[in-house]
Amino acid sequence: MELLILIGLVAAVWYWVKSRKAKAAVPQRPIASDEVDTPALRVTITSSTYRSTDSPVDVGDLTSAGDQAWILNPKSSFPLTVLGADRGTAARLREYLGRAEIWLQRAPEVALIVAQHNLRFKELDAFVAQHKRKFDAEVQQRIASSTEWPEASPKDRLDLRAEFEAAAEAALGLHTGGADLGLLLRGQPAAFADDDELLKLFNGDAALYSFYLSRLGRANPVATVKVDDAGRRSWEQLVDKGMARRGKDIPSELLLDGMKLKELNELLSIVVEKPLGRKAKAVEVAAALPDLHERLSTRIAFREMFQILPPAGLEVAGLVESFAYANAVATMVQQTFVTGAQTLHAIEQRKRDVGIYDAWEVSNWEDPLPACAAGVCKKYERLPAKRPPFHMGCTCRLECSFKD
Repeated sequence: MELLILIGLVAAVWYWVKSRKAKAAVPQRPIASDEVDTPALRVTITSSTYRSTDSPVDVGDLTSAGDQAWILNPKSSFPLTVLGADRGTAARLREYLGRAEIWLQRAPEVALIVAQHNLRFKELDAFVAQHKRKFDAEVQQRIASSTEWPEASPKDRLDLRAEFEAAAEAALGLHTGGADLGLLLRGQPAAFADDDELLKLFNGDAALYSFYLSRLGRANPVATVKVDDAGRRSWEQLVDKGMARRGKDIPSELLLDGMKLKELNELLSIVVEKPLGRKAKAVEVAAALPDLHERLSTRIAFREMFQILPPAGLEVAGLVESFAYANAVATMVQQTFVTGAQTLHAIEQRKRDVGIYDAWEVSNWEDPLPACAAGVCKKYERLPAKRPPFHMGCTCRLECSFKD
């Protein structure tokens, strides 16, 4: 009986330990962008369903690696080196990388820093260079063997190339979390640095910049935004920054163009004998009314009307492409940073809980298991010499475990 009780207690402890999972990384203290003397960043890993947080993990001091080059996490099994940053920018970047309970939500803020300062990462550059040759060769091989390609129109070729690139990316067998690996392998956009001045207007507000980009390029730049609309405050902020107009500052033709033909005919009911059949004509007639604003004020609330303004001298498509690339860089770097912090956490946990564990395990939550993880996801009697992250964007995790 005593043996059964002992076995039951051991099983209970084993189950409790196996339930400990690292879900997030947040630093204890925010780091100011102008801070000169930067201490070690301590990342707190959530690792238990019974406790909200565990002991903070020290990823190391921000370390100089040359002119405008900084190692962000020198104690990690996969140190990351940012290029083109001063100390304050590197410290602010590092603070975002290790922050937030749901860390991927911080990728846009990291992307804004990357885009504003045109940052690069030594390890990411090497990773892309390593796999780009095979990626490009696979795409070219598929183009050469395609029966559709020779006769395809330019637009159809774009569609075909997208298919070939997706297949070439899959053939690499690399899983990089939420990062767009294909976008990174296609290379940095030519206009990547063109948005530097524009980004200064947004002063680190990634959510507002993303909101702004999402409204650019639409057929009708005017939107009706009621007071209870979730985006109302964002529109008002854009007006304050000079990137949108509001109400009576919007040209009348644009306000009219946003109305339906039926609404325009109602507006013109006293002026024209019978309803007009073409919207363009109705807009033309309405725009010529001497009392147009008075008539419009009976039908619309000017305060609810907003018009997005494109940035002077910049192509909208180029802006969107550049920020998408910056976001892919940010997501890749952040995944790698957090995976490294989780590995450090597992090692520190083993030191604290002496005598509980007798093995290590590398696991991956993806289903099916990524090809790049198949050879490493197993149990180890000793701490493995190679530990996650195994490559940029790696989602494997090192865990304290038990022998079977």
